Amino acid sequence: MSKLIDLSVLVENSPSEPMKVAVKRLDHKRGARHFCRQAAWNNKLPLTKRIAQFFRYMKGSRKIKPSDFPDQEFLTMDVVTIPTHMGTHVDAPIHYGSKCEGKPAKSIDEIPLEWFYAPGVRLDLRFKGPGELITVADIQHALKEANHVIQPYDIVLLWTGTDRLWGKREYFTHAPGMSREATQWLADQGVKVMGIDSYGFDRPFGVMLEEFWRTKNPEVLWPAHFYGREREYIQIERLTNLDQLPPSGFHVACFPLRVKGLDASWVRAVGIVNE
Repeated sequence: MSKLIDLSVLVENSPSEPMKVAVKRLDHKRGARHFCRQAAWNNKLPLTKRIAQFFRYMKGSRKIKPSDFPDQEFLTMDVVTIPTHMGTHVDAPIHYGSKCEGKPAKSIDEIPLEWFYAPGVRLDLRFKGPGELITVADIQHALKEANHVIQPYDIVLLWTGTDRLWGKREYFTHAPGMSREATQWLADQGVKVMGIDSYGFDRPFGVMLEEFWRTKNPEVLWPAHFYGREREYIQIERLTNLDQLPPSGFHVACFPLRVKGLDASWVRAVGIVNE
């Protein structure tokens, strides 16, 4: 038997999300009327066929009415407008820059499926404070505490505890973030997918910008993301429920949608724990 742990936040408009999702629904009643009109009248036909269609409709041979459906209800249709980086999602290399490892960076549909289902390790980094950088030493300390040696293609989940702030504005501003060096160290171990339970993989935007304005050092800006131009790897952002996972001995499934050319994709990330 396996226990499934939902590692994904709810996609919703929230104080934790600066971006917004919009949903427009064709409901059951309007859907019935819309379908009946479309089924009876095809405006894409040539004019002569539309005239013939009209006379058939008037004779009743092509009529269908909302009352022909149970409760006069048809099927709904939702049209969703949502940024690719909202909710729990995976970033593709093309998000980090136009080139990766000297070649055109890949979009999400070009990444091997095998990367998104693999053994997982959860690293406890809750000792890191808001705005702090997660260093190589921090990663190595957490691995020692987890009693785990990273294997190539392990999915590494960084447990900062920031998900407890979900639904609050502080979720966007109060979190640690990965350093370039720590990201590189994980990639050097053969890790292709690494995730975090905060808004972003790097430190909060405001923290990085304030340091840049103070030091004029561009290397403090999105160092983990920009490392993705040098080495092909994937980030998962906005995970949750990492406290429900053991340090290791579980699998992670985080398959992206296969939409051509996207720089990221929403995922239903799941931890699979064998009991």
